Amino acid sequence: MTKLLTFPLIITIALLSSCGIPLPMQKDLVVKDINAVRQFSTTDPTFSKYVQEFEHNGRRILNDGSFSVGDVPVNFGDTENPNFQGVCFEYPDGTKEVIIKRSWWDNVSEEYRESLIFHELGHCRLGRDHLDTVWFKEETGEEHKHSMMNTIIVSPGTYKDHKEQYQKELFTFKTDALFESLGLQEAEVQVLEK
Repeated sequence: MTKLLTFPLIITIALLSSCGIPLPMQKDLVVKDINAVRQFSTTDPTFSKYVQEFEHNGRRILNDGSFSVGDVPVNFGDTENPNFQGVCFEYPDGTKEVIIKRSWWDNVSEEYRESLIFHELGHCRLGRDHLDTVWFKEETGEEHKHSMMNTIIVSPGTYKDHKEQYQKELFTFKTDALFESLGLQEAEVQVLEK
């Protein structure tokens, strides 16, 4: 059985998108034109704890003591699309940066903040694409995001309750622990591409 999205739902999804899907794209990075240069060389201190947490989790989950974000600064700025709350820009010289919309940041929970930073670093540092599949429980009508790399970031409550499993999926691409943590059973779940 296929579940169809209605036009209003598609519009809502586009408006709530964390990242969006502009052109041109390469691995869901917004690729800047030939004359563009990176805006920032260091990370705004506001984001330091999130970057440190991303690095800590990367080292722990990947069992790689040298894992780091490297030269990918995170800062407030213009995401160049009113629907984007955050974006990973890639420049012609190969540098990258994460830009976060301050008006959004100032009005959301810590869970939303961390989820967005990890999502954007998933693009910039891990080279992850969007993964918009969801698990759908026919019996209850519940939908659960298959990945932190969903175009629409994971909701704060779901992220808080399943943080470890979403982060494992982010770094390893493996969904087993997340599937189990969400209390899903194979027999009652469909995988839907949004």
